[in-house]
Amino acid sequence: MKWFNKVERKLGRYAIPNLMRYMVIVSIIGSVIGLVVPGFYEMYLSLNVYAILHGQVWRIVTFLFYPYVSIGSGGALINMIFFGIMLYVYYWIGNMLEQIWGRFRFNAFYFTGILLILIMTFGYYFVVCHANGQALAPQIGFGLANQIDLSDLNLSMFLAFAFLFPDTVFRLYFLIPIKAKWLGYIYILLNVVEIVQYAQTGDYRGYMRMLLIVAALLDFVIFYAIAREPHLGMRMKQAKKRRVIYKNTAQQAGQPRHKCAICGRTEIDSPQLEFRYCSKCEGSYEYCSDHLFTHEHVKRS
Repeated sequence: MKWFNKVERKLGRYAIPNLMRYMVIVSIIGSVIGLVVPGFYEMYLSLNVYAILHGQVWRIVTFLFYPYVSIGSGGALINMIFFGIMLYVYYWIGNMLEQIWGRFRFNAFYFTGILLILIMTFGYYFVVCHANGQALAPQIGFGLANQIDLSDLNLSMFLAFAFLFPDTVFRLYFLIPIKAKWLGYIYILLNVVEIVQYAQTGDYRGYMRMLLIVAALLDFVIFYAIAREPHLGMRMKQAKKRRVIYKNTAQQAGQPRHKCAICGRTEIDSPQLEFRYCSKCEGSYEYCSDHLFTHEHVKRS
C-alpha cells in the first residue's frame, strides 16, 4: 500500500539490520539463564501483566528472553541439540526474508507480531480478571505469563517463506524431501487443529495459547495485506510470461539462458527454478532459487 511505502521512506533508516541475529542471541541468553538459574525467568522476566501493572515494567521487553532450554524437560543435552537446530532454521529463514523484503518490512513483520502478543496478553488478562475477580489477579498473571513465548511468531516466518519459495525442498527428519508449500499447508492445518483443541479445554491458559496462535497468523495476514509490494501479482504474471518466452527461445537455440553457478542447473532441465544475479558478488554470477541466498559471495582478490 502507498501509505506503507511512505512510512518506509521516512522510517526505513531506523530498521535494525540482521534482526534475527540479535533475536538468536536473545534466545541463547534466555536459555542460559534458564539453565543456570531455573525459575528466574518466571519470577522476574516473563510477561506477567499483574507484575507489570505493579511497577515491573521491564517485563514488556524481558519476556523476549524466554528459556527454550531448561533442566528436567526431557534432558538438557537433547534439548540443546534441537534448540540449536531450531535457531539455525529461524536465523536462515529470517535472513532470507530480510534480503527479499528489505530491513524495514521484515522489522515491521516481526515487531508487529510482538505487538500483537502484548495486546492479546494485556487484553485477555483484563477479561479473565473481570470474570474471576481481582483477588485472583496474581495467579492469573502468573498463569498467563507461563504460556507466552515467540515460537508461534517464529513459525509464522516459515509460513511467509513457504509463500515466497513454495518449491524449496526441506528434509523432514533429515530424510524425507518435502516442498515448502506442503509444509506450509501442514502448518496451517496443525494451527487450526490446535486452535480447536485449546478452545475446548475450558482453561484460561489454553485460551492464551490459542490467542498466541491467532496473533501469529494475524500478523502474517496483516503484513501481506498492508506491506506487500504494490502490483506484485501483475509483476509475477509478467515475470512468468517472460520466463516462458525465454524458455522457448533457449530451447529453439538449443542452449540454456540461465545457469546456476553452484549446482549447474538451468531453466531447461529445472523449469521450476528461478534464477537471479547476486548483487553482492563481484562479477556476473547467477544462482538458482535454492542457492541465491546460501552461497558464499565471490570477492576479487
